[in-house]
Amino acid sequence: MLAGDFAEHGFVFEQAHAQAFQRVLARRGDGGNTLDLVERRAYRRRIEVAHEAADVLHLAPLRAVLGEALGVAHGFAQVVGQIDFLQLIATEVDEFGAHVLQRRHFALFLGLAGLVGGFGGFHGYDYSLRISVPFPMSGHEFSYSQHRLRDLAQAVLDHARKLGANACETDVSEGIGQCVTVRRGEVETIEYNRDKGIGVTVYLGTRRGHASTSDFSAAALRATVEAALSIARFTAEDPCAGLPDADLLAKAPMDLDLFHPWDLPVEEAIELARRCEQAAFAVSPLVTNSEGASVSAQQSQFVSANSLGFMDGYATTRHYLSCAPIVGKGSGMQRDDWYSGHRDPADLASAEAIGDYAARRALSRLKARKLKTRQVPVLLEAPLATGLIGSFVHAISGGSLYRKSSFLVDSLGKQVFPSFVRIDERPHLKKGLASSPFDDDGVATKDRSVVVGGVVQGYFLSTYTARKLGMPTTGNAGGSHNLVVESGDLDFRGLLKEMGTGLLVTELLGHGINYVTGDYSRGAAGYWVEGGEIAYPVQEITIAGNLKDMFRDIAAVGKDTVVRGSKQVGSILIGRMTVAGN
Repeated sequence: MLAGDFAEHGFVFEQAHAQAFQRVLARRGDGGNTLDLVERRAYRRRIEVAHEAADVLHLAPLRAVLGEALGVAHGFAQVVGQIDFLQLIATEVDEFGAHVLQRRHFALFLGLAGLVGGFGGFHGYDYSLRISVPFPMSGHEFSYSQHRLRDLAQAVLDHARKLGANACETDVSEGIGQCVTVRRGEVETIEYNRDKGIGVTVYLGTRRGHASTSDFSAAALRATVEAALSIARFTAEDPCAGLPDADLLAKAPMDLDLFHPWDLPVEEAIELARRCEQAAFAVSPLVTNSEGASVSAQQSQFVSANSLGFMDGYATTRHYLSCAPIVGKGSGMQRDDWYSGHRDPADLASAEAIGDYAARRALSRLKARKLKTRQVPVLLEAPLATGLIGSFVHAISGGSLYRKSSFLVDSLGKQVFPSFVRIDERPHLKKGLASSPFDDDGVATKDRSVVVGGVVQGYFLSTYTARKLGMPTTGNAGGSHNLVVESGDLDFRGLLKEMGTGLLVTELLGHGINYVTGDYSRGAAGYWVEGGEIAYPVQEITIAGNLKDMFRDIAAVGKDTVVRGSKQVGSILIGRMTVAGN
């Protein structure tokens, strides 16, 4: 059945006729706007191969391998749990403030130093130690036990109480990891990070002070508590500041299966990255360059505690494998990428599948053209649809709401989406990338429905923002937890047919979103669709609209589901947007 699906979608055709495709492309040099019949079919087939492959690659429980019957040299294996880390930070950091980046969430984010580069000594953390010699992750051992982290947290609470603090909360965390990048077969970077930190928040009445340190010595802990108290004495009173109500705190430990360390010696990481990149180069001679293939293995642990008696913590892991090939030459070059990210390395897609698919995506963008300005339906590919849901989360998060800086102020109980749209929050999914038994305030998390029948059922509130709004906390200090957008009946091909003629968007550029008004304008690239079929790639265009209208005009949510961070959603078809080009 699976082999038949692949054959139906053109894999055999594309593999068998790859050289013919290249000859067709080589003949094209006139730069005109009209494709002859043969070339048009070649374009369409190559693009469909890349994007219809996603229908299979997006199926979460499926691990598909093509055998000899399909006449291919490389197997395809699937996973979905990709995460756009930077987008996650950008869309949710406003909710809980910069100071929370010192708190429990940093047990995860500290490990990203190997991915996003060193942050220097920000707030006392030594985030990334870049090395040029192999450092095997053998043993994947933390420097501190959970028991030791709890002792440190208790020492902070005891000293704060001794110095007269009315209340105190603290987070103790450490993270280790490595990231290897290979480019054109050669090792480009080997980065190793080992990080630790303690954040302390104290309250003097309704005055709040926060300080942090990366020094775990007894003297440093005492000094950090004293610094937080000194800050509190000079801050303004805030009646909404303080710990959550004791009855809302998590009471019992919960195992969500979030810790799967990867015993990955650096030599094996290098070989894995090489295999990934080599698979991309093997797809076609038109793959001429690469931004590299990267392998990252990260693990972290934390303990969160407060003076109400709450103390809990756990270890987590997050691993990823990515590839970004470049195709073509000169001004006609194009790039694309793909990656797989999971808690458990056993759930990652194969290196060959990622490299192969990334190359096919890049090849499908060759000879992209511009469009004339028009209003048409727009289909956001699933990875980008997670960003649209992220914009909704931002707009109904407490920080935006109490500041009156959101276009969805007072939207509770109101219709925002069409009646078929449902969004649920599932914080206790096993191995979930955004799973947690409690939020950054220690408040117990629970399943809930955020949108039912298109109507907003709840906001995303921390203890503080809930008090500012005169509402109960929703257990979202630190952000959302595994948002699941209910899928419709259409797969990727079905969404194209439903759209008929319009724009398929596979890349967005810039951050042109005004959350006060909802105005939306971003650079885009993708494919022009005619008659329900992809016609040709497009670039250097802008899509524009207003988020209120975009949410209301959602025509379909596909079942080609992907997971990016805390969002799980398929491709989203929007009825009409302005596409600006020539």
